[in-house]
Amino acid sequence: MTRFTSVVGEHWPGYDGLKRLFIFGDSYSAVGYYPGWPAPSESEPLGIPFPGQTWTEGDMDSMGDSTNANWVGHLVSFRRKDGKSLLVYDYAVGGHTINGMKSQVEKWFLPHAGKRPSWAPWDSKDSLFVTWVGINDCAYSRRHEENMKNLFALEDELYEVGARNFLLIDVPPMHLSPAFRKLDGPSNAENSSAFVWNEELHKGAKTFYEKHPDISLLMYSSWDIFNKVHENLGAFGFTKSDVKKRSGRIWMDHIHPTSRMHAIIADDLDEFLKKFQTNPQQE
Repeated sequence: MTRFTSVVGEHWPGYDGLKRLFIFGDSYSAVGYYPGWPAPSESEPLGIPFPGQTWTEGDMDSMGDSTNANWVGHLVSFRRKDGKSLLVYDYAVGGHTINGMKSQVEKWFLPHAGKRPSWAPWDSKDSLFVTWVGINDCAYSRRHEENMKNLFALEDELYEVGARNFLLIDVPPMHLSPAFRKLDGPSNAENSSAFVWNEELHKGAKTFYEKHPDISLLMYSSWDIFNKVHENLGAFGFTKSDVKKRSGRIWMDHIHPTSRMHAIIADDLDEFLKKFQTNPQQE
């Protein structure tokens, strides 16, 4: 796979300079926040009681109602430990595909926070727009050209209202989850819908950057961190029995990670973003 290399532009404030995250996606990122609820604040960085309602371990009969943190809550906590604060406007919803993301952007973000009201006075230089979507799309098809066209059309809409710093997260290797008990080999991985999605995502990122060369475009790989954990179980405190176990330490069900796994993702993402602590163009 040819990957697009992350790049920062003139609007990048450095990781420590970020004040706000705007997140679009599915159950992996959802915290149960909806527009119209109280805006994120220093005391409630998610706009709702921390860490929100997530799709992690908890009441198995009420998916999306767990009070254990996902990567979003963990990242906010890591930032706090470093003496930094982040306000998070999280529009992600469990089960959403690219079509769902369209609603997140066009119905929930653009008419409200997108207009930079007094309760969301974001700036191009202090905000990061995060998109982690595709898991549900991959369940329906292995052809993603149209999905990518629609995804980057939405990124264009964000650009038009002032977004300049973007973070795209690829799809994890779902063949490693309990939902796919027999697909373990690298050959199966490269034939998977998720692998195809990630290839198309990097191609689309290259085109998006060429269209908007003033942006910062960061590419974080959930595919890589899941594989790293899978290949180094002991280093992360897991055993082989955890790999395909539902209600275990890695997976809370057939497809959703536990809060513990989300903490590993958030820690890895935090370290990734620290690589972009400064803007080389301003040094």
